[in-house]
Amino acid sequence: MIRPRRGELIVFDKLARPLLGSIVLPVPTAQTKGVLVAPTVYGNVLLGPTAEDIDDPSDTATTAAGLASLLAAGRVIMPELLDEQITATYAGVRAATEHRDYQIRVDSGRRYACVAGIRSTGLSASLGIAEYVVGQLEAAGLPLRERGGTPAGPPRMPYIGQAGLRPYQDADRIAADPEYGRIVCHCERVTRGEIRDALASTVPPADIDGLRRRTRVLNGRCQGFYCAAAVCGLMAARPGGTTPRSAGLPVRPADRPA
Repeated sequence: MIRPRRGELIVFDKLARPLLGSIVLPVPTAQTKGVLVAPTVYGNVLLGPTAEDIDDPSDTATTAAGLASLLAAGRVIMPELLDEQITATYAGVRAATEHRDYQIRVDSGRRYACVAGIRSTGLSASLGIAEYVVGQLEAAGLPLRERGGTPAGPPRMPYIGQAGLRPYQDADRIAADPEYGRIVCHCERVTRGEIRDALASTVPPADIDGLRRRTRVLNGRCQGFYCAAAVCGLMAARPGGTTPRSAGLPVRPADRPA
């Protein structure tokens, strides 16, 4: 049986990044790997996650109790981290089961493959899981064939990390297209060129949250307070675009109802 397990996290400002050079992980328990402190490729520091079984799979709200428990754990793991500024808090839901291991099986009669209970290791384990499932399908006697046509290859995602060369730093790229030198989100150094490319991509973002994931726009220390209007304007200006709405956008004092 699938039961949602919520994990809350705290994101610390990029100024906290020099505090650690690797993931700091406590001894795992039977329920969870535990609260950890980890650097991110974007230059932030993560503290978390919690592990709380809930009933509603759509409940991704943070809680006072959950965040308090993270801060208490962080104080034990790395006390100096708590002196740094917090950029954001958020929660995600893992698909937990009553079993400790992955639940992968093939029903050849129904031509059905079940891949469940992967939890938070799904991204790193996905390729290995795919190869294993292919082997299970072959062992079950189900015919497999290569897809027809010329494979397009995996989609290429733009680089949005902190360690490599970003468009705003690339003089040659800016010379060829000045839009890569026009910064919209100053916290994350996201340019008009990057936003334009994301909105015109093969699978364009449908809303603000999709644009966040593709470019990191609105994800900096101000959480979109200064650039939200400009970003919404760019989304509305695209062909067929409308002014986006998102619960994650900040409300300026002037925008609050009287």
